[in-house]
This record gives sequence, C-alpha cells and structure tokens, in this order.
Amino acid sequence: MSTEIPTTMRAAVYRPGHFNLAIEDDFPVPKPKSGEVLLKIAACGVCHSDVLLLTNAIIDDRTYVFGHEVVGYPAKIGANVEDVEEGQLYSVHVITPCAKGTVALPPIEQSIGIGLNGGYAEYVLVEPRQLVPVPDGIPPEVASVAADALTTAFNAVHNVAGLRPGTDRRVLVYGVGGLGHLALQIAKHYGAILGAEHAFSLSEITSATSTADPFTVDIVIDFVASQQSFTLDKAMTRGNGVTFGAPPSKIVLTGVSAENLPLNSAELLEYNTQVLSTCYGSVDDMKAGLQLIASGAVKPVVHTVPLEAVDQAINDLRASAIVGRRVIVPGSKHHHK
Repeated sequence: MSTEIPTTMRAAVYRPGHFNLAIEDDFPVPKPKSGEVLLKIAACGVCHSDVLLLTNAIIDDRTYVFGHEVVGYPAKIGANVEDVEEGQLYSVHVITPCAKGTVALPPIEQSIGIGLNGGYAEYVLVEPRQLVPVPDGIPPEVASVAADALTTAFNAVHNVAGLRPGTDRRVLVYGVGGLGHLALQIAKHYGAILGAEHAFSLSEITSATSTADPFTVDIVIDFVASQQSFTLDKAMTRGNGVTFGAPPSKIVLTGVSAENLPLNSAELLEYNTQVLSTCYGSVDDMKAGLQLIASGAVKPVVHTVPLEAVDQAINDLRASAIVGRRVIVPGSKHHHK
C-alpha cells in the first residue's frame, strides 16, 4: 500500500446537460473517514447506463465522477475497518447492501458512479461491505466485468430466468454484446438448449417467427429492450401457450432503454407469457460471477483503454461499435485486448 496519496487526481466528471464527460486533472482525492476505504482504481468498465445518462434519458442535475464497474486495491483504510487486506484486489458492489432510496430516487441512482463519485478516476471511496475479494489469477480488467456486467447477467439467467445446471429449457439471448455474451456463456454452462447455438441476424429471426411453424423458445433474455426486440420476444415465446398447463414462457428484460414497449395483457394471458425485468444483482451474485470466471466457465471479451479515451469509449458504445466490454485503466497509455 502506498503512503504517498496525492491531494488531487485525474477524473472524468459528469456535468448536467453535457453530452460528454470532462477530464479534470485537479479533482480532489477523498479522505476516508471511520468505516471507509480509499481504493486505488485498477480498472473500471464502461456501461450502457453511461450512454443513457449522457443522452438525458434520465434527468440528473448532480455533478460527479462516472464509472460503476470498479475494481481496485486499498490505498488507505479508515478507522474501525476490519477484514480489508492490503494488496488484495477487490471488486466493488456499487450499491451499499440494504441501502434505501425513495420513490423519486431509488438506490441504483444513489450508487457509485451513478450519483456518487465513481471509477473513471484514480481513487474512489467505498464502504468495506461493498468489497468482494477477487480470486487469485483474475486480472483487474477482467475482474471489472464482474463488478456489474457479469453480476447483472448472472442475476438475469440464474435468479430471474430461473435456470439451473442441468436445465433443458430452450433459451434465446437477444443482443449478444457486452452483457449478452456473458449471459450466453452462463446459460450454455448450465446446459440450456440455446437458440443462439445458431446466431440469428435480425432478418433471420423475423422470418423464423413469421412462418406457419414458427421458431419458439421457453425463455428470451433481452439485452436490447427496444420496441423491435420486444415484439420479437413476444413472437418467440408463444409456443408454451399451445399446451394448456405448460410452464409459462418468460421474457427477461435486462437491456437499458427509454423506449415504450408495445404490450397488452390479452396476448400475455393467451400465450402464457411472463414479462420480468432485472437490474444489477446482489453481492452473492457478484461472488458467483467471479467464480465462473475463475473456473473458466465464463471468458469475458475485454478491450482496455486509458482514462483519457473514456468519451470515445462511450461514444463507440453509443454507436454499437464495441465487441465485448471496454474497460478504462487509469494511468495506462495504450489500448489493449
């Protein structure tokens, strides 16, 4: 642990109404109080939530450092903190466990990188109960995927879709991008019969659901959540409405979108379809995700860029020009795969 902690740092700061983040070189380094830990950030993933906030789909009048897929090492441990080890790499659960928000401002909007200062910086302040040790052998840029993307994907597949090892449910992952490629690997690890064993183009899946004998699945996990994807989700989950008493089909909405989705209760009731949503996951979900990486069951696709390239990374994500996950590594000067 370094005893030389600067008073200011470089950070990518969100200011209300701005389309891009501002790189500031003199942002104050916070000082941990009793019960807090100052982490030196090793890596922070870029998320589509950043795009949503920067397009003002969610109005936010606060000024703070973006970045919520954080991993780092303790730089300074405040008083009355136990079980936090120097030199240990930690993944950060961005919502304090058991946090309570309001109807106007739920906990997810009062979390690290979304309301509170986050990981597009050199240091971040956290509580010990937010820290999950990263298993040995997982590099920081890969571990950062578990801080949000893999936690969210695991929650969607395991808890909300209800898949378990040995399942024989037919599953389609819609949108095999930064989160979808993780959900796909989890479902395959569990033994699900995957529609994505064949990678459909949009025109192919549209045609396949429009025939006299349409392509159907038991579960769609939708990482796009647009009007177009939801319409196809409903078409693909009508098969279980053919047999009365069959288990319901499920549409699990995981993608972040501001679009209004076409829905009426009659079609869901008639075709025995449940529509579920999920956001993020628990500390236990994060631990499970890290173990999936450690075991080799999930292999995230990661590309790293320096902090100075954060706006370009977000704009690439906005343009759907990213394969896998883009990860910010403070202090790095080059792009790596």
